[in-house]
Amino acid sequence: MKRTAIVALLFALVFGIVASWLGPKMITYWYTPPVPSGAASAFNCTDAVLWAMNKLVWTQIIGSAVGGIFGLVVGGILLGRRKAPAPPVTSPPAKTR
Repeated sequence: MKRTAIVALLFALVFGIVASWLGPKMITYWYTPPVPSGAASAFNCTDAVLWAMNKLVWTQIIGSAVGGIFGLVVGGILLGRRKAPAPPVTSPPAKTR
């Protein structure tokens, strides 16, 4: 179980890093900020920044969660197939006279 948890945490970390790297690219590709653009909002971009950061944080959380779940599945499948260790061989007790 310890190794499965380590694998799950490792996958969550890797997926979180990938989500941090891909998040801004995905946000700019799929969405446009729901705030007005133009000269009036050129000096006040607080709403657009808050919206984009909210999307980025959610992308990171979802990426880490998916990575953790994927890591649990992979860890459970790969590490769960191990055979139980064979019991140690003991020598018969020495005979006394």
